[in-house]
Amino acid sequence: MTTENTPTRGRPRDFDRAVALEKAMETFWRYGYEASSLSVLKAAMGINSPSLYAAFGNKDALFAEAVSFYLEKYGSYRERALSDSDTAREGIAALFNQTLKQFFAAEGHKGCLVVLAALCGSQDSMPIQRLLNEERRRTSQLFADRLRRGQQEGDIPAQHHAQILAEYFTTLLFGLTVQVRDGVPEEQARAVVDLALQALAA
Repeated sequence: MTTENTPTRGRPRDFDRAVALEKAMETFWRYGYEASSLSVLKAAMGINSPSLYAAFGNKDALFAEAVSFYLEKYGSYRERALSDSDTAREGIAALFNQTLKQFFAAEGHKGCLVVLAALCGSQDSMPIQRLLNEERRRTSQLFADRLRRGQQEGDIPAQHHAQILAEYFTTLLFGLTVQVRDGVPEEQARAVVDLALQALAA
């Protein structure tokens, strides 16, 4: 039983964990996984090594948590856009519209963290590459599931190959990350999306 004068165990954190995690996410988003060294991360997060390891474990664990934070804050719109629309075409259009809004909303947020962070790297980063690959494949599956639902509901022609269309839209979605990073204007990116959506016509 503790009393008012009994010291508590452990040293309380002198930083906001959620704020530090968001700073880590921003760093990985801007520089990628491998270029975000521990020294760069610590400076961005405003914490020292013991605090980083105590709060997040190693760099891989920090990155995995940063990706989860990113998906919750910036990626959850995908499911909502696809499921809340009356037709598959409207859902896919809404997903691309929200994607481009996010890409052009802030200078440091151009492109998708899941695409940019670790497409390639050293052998040491293979677990990170696999984590991001799984998330990219999940995006393709989201498209495929919504397209098949559209076929069942009659708003997508039955002769269309849902999985091929899903890969097509996934390729476009992730390709926009590179285009936006390369400075393609928003109106051109939106025109590309409009053209791509014609693939859903009968």
